[in-house]
Amino acid sequence: MPTLDRWTLPRPGLTMLRRGSEPVRRIQVYGQRCSGTNVLIRAIEANMGCDAFTETCGFKHWFVPEQVLFPRDVMVLVVARDPVDWVRSLHRQPWHAHPDLKTLGFSDFIRAEWHSYWDTEFWGVEHDHPVLGREMLHERCPATGRRFANALAKRTAKLRHWSGLHDRAHHVALLGHDAFCADPAGVIADLSAATGLAHAQPYVPQDSYKGQGHRPFTPTVYPPLSAADLDHIHAWLDPEVEARFGFAIPEPQAVAAE
Repeated sequence: MPTLDRWTLPRPGLTMLRRGSEPVRRIQVYGQRCSGTNVLIRAIEANMGCDAFTETCGFKHWFVPEQVLFPRDVMVLVVARDPVDWVRSLHRQPWHAHPDLKTLGFSDFIRAEWHSYWDTEFWGVEHDHPVLGREMLHERCPATGRRFANALAKRTAKLRHWSGLHDRAHHVALLGHDAFCADPAGVIADLSAATGLAHAQPYVPQDSYKGQGHRPFTPTVYPPLSAADLDHIHAWLDPEVEARFGFAIPEPQAVAAE
């Protein structure tokens, strides 16, 4: 069992911090919407057992409140998708965004102020629920309480927050979604080696949409981006944060979300 108190690189797109030699029994996943969190969780459950996944330390898409204390037997696993692919997917499926945002074309969407609302797409919120239509204030910037300038600013703030959880959690892994898609069995084997949790052999594949078993997953083909849109996307990213997940962002950048 690893005992080194330093970051290791099992493969490109996956870095890990493992502290001490006590066993890890659960994995807590965080990631943006449209980043592959569902299929990753299904892969963990199918190959490492349902008890290997936990949400006791918060909902996977949200900032982690300061009062959350990570147990010693939990590994934090953060997944991030290529930023261009991610924001195009978010535009196609803008979960919980204000209805006005859902009507925007791509160029306007990536430049629009981001605000999220409780709607019936969120599990447990029905048409008679008291919070229906109320803004999700926890999806604003935790430091300022203000809305994010755009979806990319929120991405940067969340990835910076989650990838910094090594200040609060004993064990942390940062995973690029591309690395998982390229070799899901290898990533699960790496997680098994780091945690000590047994994994299925052979690997149990998750080939359906979100790993839900309802229909096969077929990647969406998007049209090329304009140079102006690509520049805008890159301007709101933090190259240092993106590099933690294996993504290279050209310099110089304009404004990265604080």
